[in-house]
Amino acid sequence: MNTLPDRVEAVEKRVTEVGAKTIGTWVTMGRFDQIVVTEAPDDKTAAKLLMIVAGRGNAVTETLRGFTMDEVRQLLS
Repeated sequence: MNTLPDRVEAVEKRVTEVGAKTIGTWVTMGRFDQIVVTEAPDDKTAAKLLMIVAGRGNAVTETLRGFTMDEVRQLLS
């Protein structure tokens, strides 16, 4: 049987294959059914990962680019 945890595990393998890392995966109640937090070395890798996920046709993604406080300091300097 292809359960949600099985599908999440398969996606986590793809995340690793493109050079990114899964921070956490949560099933939620509210606006989104599931939230996955990933970390990628650059925006190109993140975009590739999103195309893989969205390309399956059963997910809608919303990307939020997070900045560390060190990155914010650099932006402000």
